[in-house]
Amino acid sequence: MKKIVLLILFAASISGCAATGMNGWLYTDVTEPVNATNAAQGSKKGEASCINVLGIVADGNCSIDEAARQGGIKTIKTVDKKRSSVLGLYVKETTIVTGE
Repeated sequence: MKKIVLLILFAASISGCAATGMNGWLYTDVTEPVNATNAAQGSKKGEASCINVLGIVADGNCSIDEAARQGGIKTIKTVDKKRSSVLGLYVKETTIVTGE
């Protein structure tokens, strides 16, 4: 019985990893492509961020449209997501767009 409970707890603790990308329990600072293509990076760059504090408060607009608007980009070439987290208590996600 103890092994089954431990297996369920372990499965629950890692179940979000595949959906949200690479995460560390203590600290995370990774940048990942949203959709990998052979497109070269554009000369302009725009960023848009969202934050989450304690899983209670979330704020911001980290959409691709907002990142493109911030960079003055009309034609998007690449889109990446950067995720920073400390103990899962403070999480910041930034969408990075390049284009022309």
